Amino acid sequence: MLEIMNISRHYGKNTVLDDLSLTIPEGKVACLVGPSGCGKSSILRLVAGLDRPDAGEIRLRGKAISTPAKVLEPQRRGLNMVFQDYALWPHMSVERIIGYGLNRHAKEARAKRVDDLLHTMQIAHLARRLPSQISGGQQQRVAIARALATDPSLLLFDEPLSNLDVQLRLEMRREFARLFRDLGKTVLYVTHDPLEASSFADILVVLKQGRIEQIGDPQELFSKPQSKWIAGLAGYDNRIAAQVVGAKNDGMLVIRAGSQELILPASVDVKSEYRGDIVLMLRPEATAVNVSALGEQGRLRLHGKVLQSLFEGGKWRVEVDLGNATIAAFILNERHAAGTVISLDIDPAHALLFRP
Repeated sequence: MLEIMNISRHYGKNTVLDDLSLTIPEGKVACLVGPSGCGKSSILRLVAGLDRPDAGEIRLRGKAISTPAKVLEPQRRGLNMVFQDYALWPHMSVERIIGYGLNRHAKEARAKRVDDLLHTMQIAHLARRLPSQISGGQQQRVAIARALATDPSLLLFDEPLSNLDVQLRLEMRREFARLFRDLGKTVLYVTHDPLEASSFADILVVLKQGRIEQIGDPQELFSKPQSKWIAGLAGYDNRIAAQVVGAKNDGMLVIRAGSQELILPASVDVKSEYRGDIVLMLRPEATAVNVSALGEQGRLRLHGKVLQSLFEGGKWRVEVDLGNATIAAFILNERHAAGTVISLDIDPAHALLFRP
């Protein structure tokens, strides 16, 4: 178990981490996400022993490894890190890089461990090549194999997919999901991409300005973000200024967006008794284009005029002017010309209400 307890870190007058606490159970994968400067890498450096906290304590399997008074050396912590740039020695072969930390082992045991990892990472055919002779994705696998060689109790990942192309990132997400499941290791993973983290995280930790903004299961966080900022991070790109004008007996709220009315459930931030201005946030994927007659207005239907349609590889992103806001929706295999009047049907399960 990794325990981060009331950690603070300051650089001059700048507070990077502010009384932050986090517990990662044994064998779980925790992903830190958030914008640049939110404290993700600072946490990783403190856990790795590359920096000293100004307050608080970090414990690994019950043993204190970092306090303001004492920082245990990185090599004595029982952890390894996979860096963003892989940090592979250019003059060594793949098999020598993987076995570098095993020099104190007997030759036969070292050779077997390296061979096992080459096969686990599916790079046995690259054993005698240099880093310059293999692809970025293959280099990534070598870096992971090297990190696993000494059987650490904790693995740290510092945005390991940021240097890969789009297709390779998708492949490595699937590979990480398989690898983490099979290894059963405790993992602390840093990324700026929530979708990447959600592919394999057991715990998603959203950071903002050195504090934890929200923490939980990825599916829960994406479906129930607790603030407008997290909703935006989770892909709720559409924002509509609206008002709560009433409520139904079943607890549903009457929402007015411009001249149009919707019926939506109350939220954590907007209770059933609330009346006044709100922000309605929607996912483009949950806003479906409906070309049926405008007279058939449903309780979750908005009407607007197409501003433009952009092809995004397999689907069209349609931007629609509602009069009081511009929102986006996705539609497959059909382009709507600018000026076309259309209806948008909203999935209420993916509509969020927040106070301004």
